[in-house]
Parts: sequence; structure tokens; C-alpha cells
Amino acid sequence: MKRVVSVSLGSRTRDHRFETEILGQRIIIERIGTDGDVRRAKELMRELDGKVDALGIGGTDLYLQAGNRRYLIRETAKIIEDVKRTPLVDGGGLKATWERWLITDYLPTRKGISFRGRKVLLVSSVDRYWMAEAFTQMGADVTFGDFIFALGLPIPIKRLTTVKILAALLLPVLTKLPIKWLYPTGKKQEEITP
Repeated sequence: MKRVVSVSLGSRTRDHRFETEILGQRIIIERIGTDGDVRRAKELMRELDGKVDALGIGGTDLYLQAGNRRYLIRETAKIIEDVKRTPLVDGGGLKATWERWLITDYLPTRKGISFRGRKVLLVSSVDRYWMAEAFTQMGADVTFGDFIFALGLPIPIKRLTTVKILAALLLPVLTKLPIKWLYPTGKKQEEITP
């Protein structure tokens, strides 16, 4: 039996474990939250390396992206630096392919959903850049909430070009800050602030 574990900076209250079968292979899939404890996440990664079949990192990303430029989040890189034997993912590949395909192909052609002129609030365009690009390509009226939600600044961004310019200026610095400054971690993920 294979075992896949996602180590998350999110709350332990969302921990989950289940067994399933995919392509005839039995797999245990598990999520382990660390309540925002970066050291604990790093320890778990080290402990699980070589003992599970695949690892995931949750509650953060390895990279933020704008256009063709990717920006490494330093603290995430430190969390996973000791993983040497087990394949590891952060979900970036799914975001770049699956989300884009849903918006540009599946929903319009198979479900008849048009995004042209529709209002879309995308909380973080640099976390989900390919989704941001897809909504823009499909003619949606997108508001990019990066400043509002990540930095707490009441500045909506309306153009993807602006996102790219601001990312080039700010992400080389912001990605060196602690993750908790960029993402809600632990119990903060459960807070709803109107």
C-alpha cells in the first residue's frame, strides 16, 4: 500500500486521513497540519522523507509567479530542503494546468459558462497566476486582491500587466519574509474578517 502525506502550515483541526484506490493501487492519503509551526513542518518533512511514497507541502507555495517569472519563497524552501528521497509537490503544477483548462476550455465549452464581462475577485494572482491569466484571456472583469488580502492594503489591482510590474518590484523582497506575513497560517486560516 502506498502512502501520500501533505504537511500543511494550516490548522490541525483540518487533519484528515483516508484510504482509496487509484488505478488498482491502494493508497493512504493524509493531511497533517502544524498550526503555522514552520519548525514542526520542517521536522515532519525530514521524518517522512524516504518513509512515504509522496509528500506535499500545504498552507504555502514553493513559488509565487507573475508572467514567466517565478519567485522562490525562501521559508518554504527551508521547510523542504532536507527532503532528498521522496517526491514532493506544492500544487503548482495543478494550478498551472487544471485551473487554466477549467476556465478556458471545460467550463465554456462543456458547461456553456461565459466569463466575458463577469466580475471576478481573485484573492491572490501571484499564487494562482495561470488562473488570473485565464480569466483575463476569457474577458472577465477581474479584480486582483493581492494587496488587499496578503498585505492588508485597500488597493485593488485591475490589470494583469500591473500585477506583473508590481510583482517584479515587490516579490524579490516579500518572498524573503516569514510565510505568516504572506499567508494566513494555523488558526488564522479559520478566521473570517469582513
